[in-house]
Amino acid sequence: MSINYQTVMDELVVVLGKDAVSNDPVRRFAWSTDASYFRIVPEIVVHADNVEQVKQTLTIARNHQAPVTYRAAGTSLSGQAIGEGILLILGHDGFRKIEISDDANLVTLGTAVIGADANAALKPLNKKIGPDPATLSACKIGGIVANNASGMCCGTAQNSYQTIKSAKLVFADGTELDTGCEQSKAAFAASHADMLKSLADLAQMTQNNPTLAARINKKFAIKNTTGYSINALVDYSEPFDLINHLIVGSEGTLAFVNEVTYHTVEEAKCKASALAVFFNMEDAAKAVPPLDIHEVAAVELLDWASIKAVTGKPGMPEWLSELPQGAAILLIECRANDSETLNNYTQTVVEKIAHIQTERPIEFSDDPAVFGEYWAMRSGLFPIIGGERAKGTSVIIEDVAFELPHLAQAAADLTELFHKHGYPEGVIYGHALAGNFHFIITPTFSSEADIQRFHDFMQDVAEMVINKYDGSMKAEHGTGRAVAPFVEMEWGADAYTLMKQIKHIFDPTNLLNPGVILNDDTEIHVKNIKPCPVVDDYVDRCIECGFCEKTCPTSALNFSPRQRIATLREIERLEQSGDKQAAEQMRADAKYDVIDTCAACQLCTIACPVDNSMGNLVRKLRTPYITTTEQKVLDFQAKHFGAVNQVISTGFDALDIIHKVTGDGVTKAIMDVGRKVSKEVPYWNPDFPKGGKLAKTAPVDPSKPSVVYFPACGGRTFGPTPKDPDNRTLPEVVVTLLERNGYNVITPDNTRSLCCGQMWESKGDFKNADAKRDELIDALAELSDNGKVPVVVDALSCTYRALTGNPKVELLDLVEFMHDELLPKMQITKKSSITLHQGCSARKMKLEPKLQGIAEACAEQIVEPEGVYCCGYAGEKGLYKPEINASALRNIKKLIPTETKEGYYANRMCEVGLTQHSGIPYRHLVYLLEECTR
Repeated sequence: MSINYQTVMDELVVVLGKDAVSNDPVRRFAWSTDASYFRIVPEIVVHADNVEQVKQTLTIARNHQAPVTYRAAGTSLSGQAIGEGILLILGHDGFRKIEISDDANLVTLGTAVIGADANAALKPLNKKIGPDPATLSACKIGGIVANNASGMCCGTAQNSYQTIKSAKLVFADGTELDTGCEQSKAAFAASHADMLKSLADLAQMTQNNPTLAARINKKFAIKNTTGYSINALVDYSEPFDLINHLIVGSEGTLAFVNEVTYHTVEEAKCKASALAVFFNMEDAAKAVPPLDIHEVAAVELLDWASIKAVTGKPGMPEWLSELPQGAAILLIECRANDSETLNNYTQTVVEKIAHIQTERPIEFSDDPAVFGEYWAMRSGLFPIIGGERAKGTSVIIEDVAFELPHLAQAAADLTELFHKHGYPEGVIYGHALAGNFHFIITPTFSSEADIQRFHDFMQDVAEMVINKYDGSMKAEHGTGRAVAPFVEMEWGADAYTLMKQIKHIFDPTNLLNPGVILNDDTEIHVKNIKPCPVVDDYVDRCIECGFCEKTCPTSALNFSPRQRIATLREIERLEQSGDKQAAEQMRADAKYDVIDTCAACQLCTIACPVDNSMGNLVRKLRTPYITTTEQKVLDFQAKHFGAVNQVISTGFDALDIIHKVTGDGVTKAIMDVGRKVSKEVPYWNPDFPKGGKLAKTAPVDPSKPSVVYFPACGGRTFGPTPKDPDNRTLPEVVVTLLERNGYNVITPDNTRSLCCGQMWESKGDFKNADAKRDELIDALAELSDNGKVPVVVDALSCTYRALTGNPKVELLDLVEFMHDELLPKMQITKKSSITLHQGCSARKMKLEPKLQGIAEACAEQIVEPEGVYCCGYAGEKGLYKPEINASALRNIKKLIPTETKEGYYANRMCEVGLTQHSGIPYRHLVYLLEECTR
């Protein structure tokens, strides 16, 4: 039946509103991007923040038989989070419930809670959730459950299947069920008696078939996410237990997961790790079965290709280069709640594998600095390979599992297949205790021959895994589309028939994520492959994993870095295909989302496993958009910045007077008229500060130590806001504090003319940006007698930008100077409660501990609003694109307790935006320290 998607769109807009639904070509393309190697663009994208929106979407979808695909974080690798029809993505604010039971043995989590955030809430109670996928810092509970995701330690004992207690679900017909609520189950039993009977009958039939039941038990003795969790049909008979466990690993094909209640697991207080280095893979594999004991928490395997890939890279052990060819490593971790038990565990490990010769003694370390290096080697493998792959190639991680006795030979067979099919870069690593190998290849998909080569490789892998070893084609990454053609091959006709029956019982009209897990198309794994055209160094490095999305300040507004890069790739693909008109149209349509609204905060770089920087890329992309007239304005500003800076300060003083006389309405109208004349006029904000001013310093006293102080643009341009309790400007407070502590304060005579260049760099004008930075560095070097006098800068972003110019002298941010030099020698009277912002510049400079240290010294209670990583003000961009700031801080007011009346950071422009949206004054931490030490 033909589906009229415009009608579907119109009906969705009526019930959900236009902000929650989009069929915009650029946005639905970008939002469809996930971490897999597939590309399927939906007709419509819905962002849902509550169950009612999910049900309303399903109602309209059913009426038109439009397929629905559910998406959480989109970090899955097998193509299960993309689909035609309607893509329903979890919104940016809903489904985020975290509720811990009194005894901490249970935790109820909304489907959009990020796994690491759940663990952060449980950590003070020495608990965590069982599943521990490598994507835990980015993936969401919905995806963890839907994929039965696991990781290095949870194995098959603590995954979602084993630790789920109950779930709140929405079925394809719109019915809700809470498997943890007797009333809900009774209502469901009354309305869906046939469904419950069918499930119970299916379980009974399976249990009555000893051959099939034995087959299922054998297959799930190792990690297995190929197909549905049909072990539920053997393990359970009660229908609601069956539903609970069939939902796990169902990849959005059976129901929508609203909430999950997990049994928590213990988080050990003590850890120790060791690297066991073997002369060959066979010996390493032989060592794994003896380590399958309760004393061992994790065993990770690295083959010789993996070792070669990380050797010589930053942070890797130097001795890797000394290992003999063919060596293999087991990274072993033990965990306990006390050091004595931990020591006993590690001794047991050494004894268990003492009969196998190792290249060097096995030595455990409980020093985080030491074992952190070990785990960096393991976790660094993927980003190193992904980041260094050839331009135009994709990066594919597959995972398979074998019974432990087969590990060594299976690794050899897999390596042979790499070379047979032209993937010599292939590496093998993984969770050895679970018999789980991950392997990475970096194929090209630029021609039909490339795709055929990948097809043949996967066919040979399936033959080897399934027919030779009876292993799992998918151990923990989910079936998706990547392995759907091999489900029946792995399980056999009887088990495959069970899976088809399960799908029909839950979703008889095949509405939910059709084509995922079960698919009759034997070529589906090599169709709709995501192209990877060569675009730019920054674009080409990206592996579209989605780790950047949690901290990006514009994820909720429009795009994340992953989505921006996917769009740029599509534009380039259109260009290379010869469709210049379509490329130009998409470039124009995407400019606002891709270029104009990126805050360029570079938090994505911190989160990115391949150290990519969307901020640097976007600044580069802005350069061609600078018109001749705009360049002349930028040149004038750079040449006459002292006068420009003074005029802006004076202008904000005048604006403050106008506002006081005329009020918000008239002032806003004046600003709106001004914006029609020039886009350099900012949008009106009632919390705009007055103009800033420089401080007068005392005459130099030769008997006192000196410090060179550079007041950055923000603090000297923008003074107090109407909410600020202190009428002094930032430079005045800094000078007061420094002089009180016995310093001569030296400031440049031409302070207003100096700048780090950030305002030009953010526009893509690198020539003026670097020239201004160099001018500043030269001035500070001369004033400090080439670094003999300490140099302090009062804005984190300015300090960071200046440091990128390799300054001739050491530059310290004021936060560092206060923490290291002033704090230890001051008497402090604490305040009761404050809010602290840990913004993007603090994170990039790794100064969060020092901001925290100052705050803790000056206040009894520190509030850090959860999920606020960047304010989105982006220098002066907050003046001209206030929607970025508004979106990034949309929740901040409700996250701050009513008794907390003041907030702090260390960047004036950020503080202006934080003040506006929090409802309390935000100022530099120097105000706090100065007040608490009077």
